[in-house]
Order: sequence, then structure tokens, then C-alpha cells
Amino acid sequence: MRRRTLGRTDLRVSEIGFGGFPVSDPEIVRYAIDRGIDYIDTAHCYRGGRSEEVIGAALAGRRDKVVLTTKWCPHHIGREPKKQVFLDMLDGSLKRLRTDHVDVVLNHEVGANSDGVGVERLKNPEMFEAFEAARKAGKARFLGASGHDPDLMGVMHHAVDSGRFDVLLCRYSFLDYPEQDRLIDKAHAKGVGFIAMKTLAGAKGEDLDRFRDRYGTFKQAALKWVLSNPRVSNLIISINSRQQVDEYVPASGRALEKADLEILKDYEETFSTEVCRFSGACLPACPENVRIADILRFSMYHNEYKQESRALESYARLVAGERAAHCAHCAGFCEQACAYDLPIKTLLIRAHRTLRPRDEA
Repeated sequence: MRRRTLGRTDLRVSEIGFGGFPVSDPEIVRYAIDRGIDYIDTAHCYRGGRSEEVIGAALAGRRDKVVLTTKWCPHHIGREPKKQVFLDMLDGSLKRLRTDHVDVVLNHEVGANSDGVGVERLKNPEMFEAFEAARKAGKARFLGASGHDPDLMGVMHHAVDSGRFDVLLCRYSFLDYPEQDRLIDKAHAKGVGFIAMKTLAGAKGEDLDRFRDRYGTFKQAALKWVLSNPRVSNLIISINSRQQVDEYVPASGRALEKADLEILKDYEETFSTEVCRFSGACLPACPENVRIADILRFSMYHNEYKQESRALESYARLVAGERAAHCAHCAGFCEQACAYDLPIKTLLIRAHRTLRPRDEA
């Protein structure tokens, strides 16, 4: 496992990081650490805190071997973003993680779609006061921001330009739009660590192993593509099995080769018109203000990530009018606005049928 420096934090982190949302067995975390994965990402809201509990159990006697990140987001629990709320949330995370500190705390899912606020969340003085209190108490060392909404670029450029955030957690894949490279270059120049997520470009397909050659899988090729950018600090990917650890770890330290690019090209040609790039171009075109990008992301959680409960709960949290019930009777204005020719209307109708609450027609 190769390691890189996480921006100006000077923390050395494994190129492949452990995305902790789905993990249910502490032994999987310990196995990953033994294979060289020493960056672990979780959040207080992941599976109602269960992710942090599992990771906390796994880190008994091993806390000093990992760089640990969690997140705070009062909007997920319907609380005001006040100083004491932030601090109480962090204390809850530390208790579940069985540690006295995290290395990084991220402002989770910053974006107008996710929190109804967007970039203004990164200007909240009470959040900065909370972090400073946590830092002085030795409970958190560095501050960052994460997001994947259509306003991602504006949010993340503000985070870098403000000079107050040490780390970004941001979607980045071989199918993402090119503005990301400019953000990564700026972050690198200013010493802000850039961690990539959503690296599998939708992870479409029932059997991704068909996108492979003799030596590598599609997932390895996608991870190698991300790591081929030396300005990326590392990446995180959800892990819940030893098999996943064994597949992902070999992507570290290996050059991106012609065979990898051919695998990625094959995937792109097959699924280009099924993978949402979250550009947000479709949103102004929708006469009903349906949460298009979010719904397609929830559908990805359900169908490709196999995180059914996460998808159903996320969809249920939407206001009824923001769901895709309207779409069956719409002319499909969203499709006309999409630069990638996605059959958005069809995808939304399918998503609604899968994700809608039981009491909703």
C-alpha cells in the first residue's frame, strides 16, 4: 500500500481509504488495516451510528495505526447548527468510536440539495467556534468539508478560497465533469487535501467483472485512474467484506495502463447514458422541482451499492412534492436539458417505483 500526504495536515494516509458506511463486522476493519489501509472514514449518521460503533470496536488497541475521520451535520437530525450542537455530536461520535479524538471532522453533505442551504453552511461562525473548541480540547485536529450536490464546485471552491478548511471530500471519477481538475489543482496549490469518493462512476452493471482483462477488474481500473492524478491525496471506497479489501488494495502503487483505459472505455460506452454526472443542468428545467440528482443518487445506492436501507430512508426524507411521482405525466423537460442524453424521466419513474414509501401511490 502506497501512502500520500493529506495536504498541509502532514498526515500520511493510505492511497485506498476505508469508506465505513456499510461495515457491519469489526473483523473487516481489522483485516483492512492489516492489508495496509490506514485511513478510515465514517459519520455519526451512517446507519444510525452503527458504522462508528463497529469501527470503534475494531480500533481497540489499534487507534494509533489509523487516521480517523468522522462528520457532523445537524441538519440530518433536525437540529440548529449551533456551537453546542456540533460539540455534542462530536462527543457522541467519539463515544461510539471509543477514542478521545478524530484526526479530521468534515462538514457533511454540504450542498443546497442536501441541506437546503449550500455554501452558506461553510460560513457559519458557530461551526468554526465549535471546531476551535474541539481542537483546543484535543478532540479534533483538522477541519474539512464534503459534498456531492450539483452546486459542488461552488461549495468546494469557497472552502479552498476561505483558507479555513484543511481537507475536501469530493466525488471524482473518470466520468466526472472536467471542472474537478481545476478544483484539485487549486486545492493542491493551497495545501488543501483532496480525498476522492464516488470513484466507480455509478458502479453500473450486475456483473462488473465482465469489464476486465486477465490482470485487473473494472473497479481496480477506476481506482487506478483516480490515483493516477498525483494531486489527489487518496480515495475512499465503501468496504464490507474481505473480498473487497483484496480487490481494492492492489490498485495502490500500480500505474494506469492501456488495458485499464480500455476497460474504462468499454464501461463508458456501455453505461454513458445511464450514469448521472450530477451537473445540475436538468434541475431548472423541471416544472415540479423534483430532486432529480438526489433521486438518481439514491437509486444508485439501492441498485448498484446494494445499500437498500440507506436509499429508502434517504428517499423517504424528501418532501413528497420533491419525489418523482410527478414524472410519469411530464413531458420530460429534464431530458432536453441533459448534456449526456440520459433517459432521466425513465430513470426517475423506475427509481420512484423502487424507493417510494409504502403508503405512497
